[in-house]
Amino acid sequence: MTSSALPYPIHPIADVVGCIDEGEDPWLALGDFLHDWWCYAVEKRRELIMEPPAVAVTLEGRRWAALCAAVVEELCRRTAFPCPEWINEQDYFLAQPWYYYPDQAERAWLLSTTPEPFKRRNVFVGGTVLDNKYELKQMFDITPIQRRNVWTPQEH
Repeated sequence: MTSSALPYPIHPIADVVGCIDEGEDPWLALGDFLHDWWCYAVEKRRELIMEPPAVAVTLEGRRWAALCAAVVEELCRRTAFPCPEWINEQDYFLAQPWYYYPDQAERAWLLSTTPEPFKRRNVFVGGTVLDNKYELKQMFDITPIQRRNVWTPQEH
């Protein structure tokens, strides 16, 4: 984690794979970064993505490093933020496809909905991988909890 003027250290993408290698739940490690990106350290986005994750030696580590590069590319696209050059390095592309849900029944959904930055890296995680409450609030000016109480006539 990197020090900051915030009341806690920010969670840069470079730390995510290391945290996973140390046994942290991958989605928790990535979630810490995403919370900083969307909410807690918006003004520090450059610092959050400046350094790449370390080059991984295990298959699992390479998968998560490729996913992290795709996350950064997709977030930069969504927010019109400049992408760092490291996302294009070969270390962040997989030679073989990684289907996050290995069940063959999920494959068509993964292939059709996964965002392009993930697909190019052979990482198939589905179209909802980066859905978050912060964008939902920006798009609809509601939170997910408030959405539960909003019904359309078709939903009754």
